[in-house]
Amino acid sequence: MDTSFTPPILSYEDINNHAMRFLKEHWVNEQLPVPIEEIIEFNLGLDIIPFPGLQRDFDIDGFIAGDLTCIYVDDFIFQHRPARYRFTLAHEIGHLVFHKDLIESIRPAGVSEWKDFISGVDIETYDWLEWQAYAFAGLLLVPREHLLQHVKEHVKRLQSKIEVIKAKGLPRDSYQEYVINAIASKLIEIYDVSVDVLYKRISKEIEKGNILIP
Repeated sequence: MDTSFTPPILSYEDINNHAMRFLKEHWVNEQLPVPIEEIIEFNLGLDIIPFPGLQRDFDIDGFIAGDLTCIYVDDFIFQHRPARYRFTLAHEIGHLVFHKDLIESIRPAGVSEWKDFISGVDIETYDWLEWQAYAFAGLLLVPREHLLQHVKEHVKRLQSKIEVIKAKGLPRDSYQEYVINAIASKLIEIYDVSVDVLYKRISKEIEKGNILIP
């Protein structure tokens, strides 16, 4: 299998723009959590197929069929880990959005062909593809505009606790992790993603200067 290719060069903001365009087209009512399963099945016309032992035997949570007609997802994740299941679906849609040409060029007939491709490709290139899909999934399931508003509301609720901590003379970086974790834990049910995904999304928006923890 030919594993020589050049991945797209995308910044985090490029990926966010793609995620926002995707949501604008497919997420009409803007109700949370983002109905990624329904979007895939009814808007994109793709089947979602549970695959027993996919993660255990091949170390893959999910993959898109080479003919772009369905997404395979590890059966255990499908049945028992709903937040990871949703993230896996969003991650695979990231590959479809950014790497469709690659998928069509290698046209893997099954998981073994995917593993052959992964094994043969340059690790830095593969990590770049995965980062793009991972970032897209986070931005898709935790849209920036909604996250900023929710974080702002929860920072206000935590203000008294923050003031107590600051009164002790502690710098922001010593309590910021506590604040992010506290907010992420409160937003799990709204976005139906893991604390880890929310923590990383909030942290990234802080890094971008879009969120300020006082």
